[in-house]
Amino acid sequence: MGSKSLFIVLIFLSVFLVQCTKPTTIGGDLVNASELNFGSTDTLPIKVTTIKSTDSLRSFIYSSLPFALSRYYLGQLEDPVFGLNTAEIIAQYGPYPGTYASTFAGATVDSVVLTLILDSSGFYGDNAAMQSLAVARLSDPLRLDTSFYTFQDFATEPGLVGEMTNFVPNLSKRMLVITPDSSVIDTNSAYLRIPLDNSLGQEILAYDSLDFAEVNNFAEKFRGIKIYSSTSSPSMMAVKLDATYSEIDIYYHTATEDSLVFPIHALSGYSATDRQTQDYTGSFVEPYIGSENDSLFFMQSMGGLNLEVNLPDLSSLGNIIVNKAILEFTLESLSFDDTLVYKGLSQVILKDTSNAFVLDVSQVLNIGGGLPVFGGKPKIVVRDGEAREVVQMNISSLMQEVYYGNVSNKVLVKPTLEITQLGRFVIQGFTGDKKWQPKLYLNYTNQN
Repeated sequence: MGSKSLFIVLIFLSVFLVQCTKPTTIGGDLVNASELNFGSTDTLPIKVTTIKSTDSLRSFIYSSLPFALSRYYLGQLEDPVFGLNTAEIIAQYGPYPGTYASTFAGATVDSVVLTLILDSSGFYGDNAAMQSLAVARLSDPLRLDTSFYTFQDFATEPGLVGEMTNFVPNLSKRMLVITPDSSVIDTNSAYLRIPLDNSLGQEILAYDSLDFAEVNNFAEKFRGIKIYSSTSSPSMMAVKLDATYSEIDIYYHTATEDSLVFPIHALSGYSATDRQTQDYTGSFVEPYIGSENDSLFFMQSMGGLNLEVNLPDLSSLGNIIVNKAILEFTLESLSFDDTLVYKGLSQVILKDTSNAFVLDVSQVLNIGGGLPVFGGKPKIVVRDGEAREVVQMNISSLMQEVYYGNVSNKVLVKPTLEITQLGRFVIQGFTGDKKWQPKLYLNYTNQN
């Protein structure tokens, strides 16, 4: 009992002593508070340039099957500001593994149809615009054990195996599927059905058992297809290649059976990519590309345009610790542009060009709401009674590393999800109202 009482007394004394100890600021024993000198500025010079993206955007990764992309864009988008943006789908189709050759003995093809399941939420631009699509066969097989990038092109055989011209995608129409037991399935998916040449189906049904049983054998025979837009349009379509019923259906009959169908799919194990290109020739944005500290700057998805930013030299401020650094851009509206149709980017990120600095997610916050997002999102800011949409990025850790000389002061600001989420920004440059010009807000502690 005596030892137990002594133990309780010791605990009481420990708590009492702790509570009576004067609290100290973390790090207070290292720096004399009276010697600290806090400063802030938003006048440090920065240089900004609109540049073409040089990043290689990977659109298919073999090691992460099934497909890396959640949607595939398709079309020739004639943007009033950014010129012509093109997206083409290149895909290898094949059957589920199995034995089929004997099933097709004496088969006659009635029709061949390519069905594309549409991603209504991914359409960009004017959804009511006219479209025209063409389908060609690849002249060389896709490698099934590699990765693909959006800049890669693939040669096709002469002529087309299918086309669909002058149509408006019906995004409210849904595909109904009749099952073998005559029940009806509503897929809840908008779709396109493109007729293909019957000769393609007849060729496939003539393959032997080994071709159907082995993926690579099938890909050597049927080398895949390219789907592309044959005319420009103020709209870009979005396709779900891995969706159920997104397939090539070969309808056929035999001497004993009618109304038969053999589907081949863009399956896991086969390859697909989205080729995305930009042509700025004659566009509004063309003269601004490569122009430093211009009146307007531009950003664009699909590996299009980025901002190159030269951050300022902080050595003139003395021996400092960066408390907070915010890089800010203000969005601009052009009189002839329709930003309701050609929507902005949802989010941007900052990339260090020396590849030596990796942004900590905790340092890249949307300072408006403190939400843990990677990069900056557009938000409304009011100054002197005027409301504008701005993008702010917390680059505090980066600026400290730039100050130390550990990383380059040249950084890129670019879109997130730029392969699968279209969007663009027009940004006010270094003309007009100074309070909306690109700037760096810096709060620091001088330790001199």
